[in-house]
Amino acid sequence: MSRSQKSSSKQSSKRVHVSSSSGDEVFSGDLAQINKTLEIIQNQLKSVVTIENMDNTLQKGFEKMRIEICKKINADLTREIGELKTSLAEEKEKVQTLISERDKIKSEMLQIVSKQQQLEVDLQESIKLGNRNEQYSRKKNIKILGIKEKTGENIKADFKNMVSSLTGIQLDDNQIVAIHRLPSKYRDRPRPIILKLFHSEIKISLMRKKQVFRDKGILMFEDVTKRNTQLINRLKNNDDIASAWLYNGSVFAKTTQDERLTFDLFDNISESINDRRRN
Repeated sequence: MSRSQKSSSKQSSKRVHVSSSSGDEVFSGDLAQINKTLEIIQNQLKSVVTIENMDNTLQKGFEKMRIEICKKINADLTREIGELKTSLAEEKEKVQTLISERDKIKSEMLQIVSKQQQLEVDLQESIKLGNRNEQYSRKKNIKILGIKEKTGENIKADFKNMVSSLTGIQLDDNQIVAIHRLPSKYRDRPRPIILKLFHSEIKISLMRKKQVFRDKGILMFEDVTKRNTQLINRLKNNDDIASAWLYNGSVFAKTTQDERLTFDLFDNISESINDRRRN
């Protein structure tokens, strides 16, 4: 080999060696740069939120929010329920107080009603007793209508003479306790006369002759108290009653079915008739 060829060969080998070393350096540099870039990218990716992570984060946030809202709602409900229970307890206590007061008033009213009813019963009994006593005091009395009035009349003497002439009954002065005229609102009629006799037998004798007096326009009646008169009028106005009268201090009535019954001042006539018919 010539010297020129050897020289050329050495130069060529030297150039190749140089080129290989430069390539390695370039490749190494590129690789480092790539690694650095990848490291940067990796670091950046660490800060990037994935969709999955975002969903998890949102779910955790919503769950936390829900728990907080539920706690707040539960706290508010618990507070409001507590206030409501307290209010209901207070209202219940007020209602119980009102019920107690109502029951107390009701009890007092029932007592008042009971006392009033008893007072009414007692009052009726007192009125009936007073009426019986008053009627008993008139037991020997006769009320006379239709005897004409005369100026300066002597009622006792005139009556004795009239009785003697009409019935033949001779009355002594001591058999007549009292005889006088009663006040009257009718100015066109003779005032009635009240006759009080000493013995009931004399009264019975005269009353048995009342038809003789009636024929002469003179009417003779039992001396009936005002209350018994009102009772007799009530009986006569009842459709079930045929007639009513006073006998021996008591009021009697005869029904349309020919029943003879006694009545007192405060009797309900129709109920009394039905009750006695059932019994």
